[in-house]
Order: sequence, then C-alpha cells, then structure tokens
Amino acid sequence: MHVIKAPFRERMYRRRFLVPNAITLGNLFCGFLSIIYSCSDRYEKAVIAIAIAVLLDGLDGRVARKLHATSKFGVEFDSFSDLISFGLAPALLIYHWAFRHGADEFGVIVTFAYALCAAARLARFNVSQSDDLQGFTGLPTPAAASLVVTAVNLVPRLETTTSVTAVSALVMATLAYLMVSKIEYISPKKLRMKRSELTVLLGAMIAGLWYFNQIGLFSVALTYVASGPLILAYRSIFKRKGQKPGGGDTHGDQQGDQQGDQKSAGF
Repeated sequence: MHVIKAPFRERMYRRRFLVPNAITLGNLFCGFLSIIYSCSDRYEKAVIAIAIAVLLDGLDGRVARKLHATSKFGVEFDSFSDLISFGLAPALLIYHWAFRHGADEFGVIVTFAYALCAAARLARFNVSQSDDLQGFTGLPTPAAASLVVTAVNLVPRLETTTSVTAVSALVMATLAYLMVSKIEYISPKKLRMKRSELTVLLGAMIAGLWYFNQIGLFSVALTYVASGPLILAYRSIFKRKGQKPGGGDTHGDQQGDQQGDQKSAGF
C-alpha cells in the first residue's frame, strides 16, 4: 500500500504548480468576462467580475507560497492576467460607462493612457522587484481597478454629461499617474495596530459595508488610493519643520526622516 501511495504523492507534488496557476487563470477569465459585459452595457456584472478578479489576485500568491510553488512562469502569467483584469477591463468599463456616448475619441485617449500606465506599472514591478511585503512603489493596479469598479457600482446607470466626462477623465488620469509614480503605498498586510484599534476599525468597516455597501466599498477604495499622497504630504510637512512625525526634534531624527522620504519618493 505504501509503495502505491508514494508515487501518487510525488506526482501530486510535481503538479502543485497547477493550483496557483489555475487561480491566476480564474483572474484572467474574470477580466475577459468583464470586458464582454462592458461591451454589452451590463455594467453591474462587469463590476462583479473585476471584484472577483481582485480577490483571486490576492489569493494566488498566498497559495503559491504555501505550496512552495512559486515560479518565473507564475510571475509572468500573473502579470499578464493583471493587465487584462486591472488594466484593460477597468479602462473599457469606464469607456462604455462614461465616454462612449458623449466623448468617444477623447474617451479612447483617456482610457488608453490608463491601460498604458497599468502595463508600465506591472512591467516596472517585474523588472525591479522593488515591491515587498512592507509596501508598494506606486499605486497597485488592483487598487486602481477597485476605485474604478466601486465608482461604477455606486452609480451603475447615469446620463453622460460634460461634468461626468470631465470628472471621469480626471479620475482616470489621476489613477494613471499614481500607478507610474514613485509614491509609496503601505501594504495592508503590514499594518501594525493594537488589537483594540484593529477591532474597532474592522467593526466600523463591516458595519459600513453592511448598511451602506456601495458607499462603503467606494470609501474604502478611495481611502487607500488617497493614502499614498496624504502620507507623502504629511512627511513633507514635518520634514520642512525639521521634526519627526512622531514628535521628535533631533538632528538624528531629521536625518532619518530624510532617508524615509527618499525611500518613499525613490524607486
């Protein structure tokens, strides 16, 4: 019996790479499905497809590390999937939602710029591997896509006006810039909070999402997108004052802040 089980376990171990790649394939399929839904004006389903892609994107890496199934192919496959799900899919969703009926050519330029910056963000990550578990250089593409889909989820059907076109263009241009910028974003997995503070925060988020799910989801996405520029501005203010954000005011603390600012603005 033992002789039969051993080869089976070895075969399963060699095929462990299929599990995270299958999750990544699900991410890719959801992005493709969202594009189909957007082109047929089914925005609510397109939003759900991208939301599922975000969840799968956060899962494949964890599974790969857990199974010791990380590979160069997996990294590249994940990036291509992210480009579809968080670059092209949100761009096409916004194009059909806000630009197609009122500013067709202009919308093509704006949404292409967003997709291009998403591709550049993913390529830069693959080349430099600068992001780690402590934080990200530039806005992650899933976070940018999350703001897009939560905004559409907030108002799935709207009349295309000049104001809507202008606001949509501004949002997409801002997200495109943040993705290719060198602004540091905190990894949610590395937030260090006291247990009581974390309990209160999670309780407030769950309550907000339960009673005001559309506004709550949009608020969470907007808060994270804005956190990078706000933290950078906060550090810059204290740097000019020659103080440490925690309250210190020594030469050593000032030098440490300068190094931290260089890290947040550097690549």
